Amino acid sequence: MLKSAVKEAFPCLIITSEEGLGTVCRLTAPKMIIGSDEDAGLFLPMRGVDRHHAELQLDDSGAWRINSRRDNLIIQNGALLTDLTLLEDGDRLELGSVSFKFRYFDEEDERYHAALRQLAIRDGLTELYNVRFFADALVKEHEYSFRKQSSLALLFMDIDHFKLVNDRFGHAYGDFVLKELAMLLTTKIRGYDLLARYGGEEFVFLVREETETAVQELAQRICKDVQNHVFNHAGIRAKLTVSIGYFWWDGKDRNTTSEDLLRLADDNLYKAKDAGRNCVVPSYPLAEAETLDPVS
Repeated sequence: MLKSAVKEAFPCLIITSEEGLGTVCRLTAPKMIIGSDEDAGLFLPMRGVDRHHAELQLDDSGAWRINSRRDNLIIQNGALLTDLTLLEDGDRLELGSVSFKFRYFDEEDERYHAALRQLAIRDGLTELYNVRFFADALVKEHEYSFRKQSSLALLFMDIDHFKLVNDRFGHAYGDFVLKELAMLLTTKIRGYDLLARYGGEEFVFLVREETETAVQELAQRICKDVQNHVFNHAGIRAKLTVSIGYFWWDGKDRNTTSEDLLRLADDNLYKAKDAGRNCVVPSYPLAEAETLDPVS
C-alpha cells in the first residue's frame, strides 16, 4: 500500500469567542505583535485588546512562545501569564474579550474552519453577511471612523409591500426576489463597504469615507435601479420598489454612538415609508422636496 503524504502543518490561533468565532490566524513571521493597532501582525480591533497587546516569538528550537506587552493581561489555560511562555498545541489564550486556541493546522483543517466561519457570518438564503456579523462590524467601523476622524454612513433599506409579494406569488418567488436583489445590491457598493441582510426583507449598508451628497446619490441610484429591474422567475415577472433611510456621521462627534447610527437610520426608513415609499430620507434634509419625492 502507498503511504499517504504527510500533511504540512502550520501554527495558528483560532478565535473561539463569539466575535470572530472560527477565524483562523496563521503565524507567518518569527515575531508577530497581536493588537488593535492596524500595523499589528495580528490585527484585532476588539474590546479589551491593547494597541500592542502581546508578542509571539519563534525560538531557535522551532517552538512558539508568547509574552505580554506593556503589562497587558494574558490568560493561558486559565492562569495569568507573567513572562515569556511556551505555547503547546491546544493551549487556550484570552486577550481582552478575545479567546483563542493555539493549534497546528494543515490546509484541510483551515478549509474546514473557513467553511464553518462562513456558516456563522453569512445569511443562508442571500449569502450576504448576517445581522450578527453586521452588529460586530458596526461597532468596529464606528471606532475606526472616530480614530481616523472620517465619515461613516449607515443605510437601512426595506422592500416595499414585500408581504403582498409572498401572498400573491408564494414564498418560493419571495425567496428568489431576496436573492436577486442581493446580487443587484452587491454591484452598487465598493469592495470595502459592507452589505448585510438585517432580517426579512430589510438590508443594511455601511459606507466609509464618503460625503453625504455621495451617499444620497448612492441611495437614490439604488432606488431607481431596483424600480427599473424586472424580477423574472418561473414565469412570473414583477417590478418592485424599495425605501431607504440613512444617517451620515462625520466621525468627529463622540456623542454619536454606533447604536445611534442604527437607530437614526431606522427612524429615517420609517419616514421614507410614511412619505409614500420608493424614496430616500437622509440624516438631514438636503433639499426637502428632492429628499421626499418618490423616485421617478
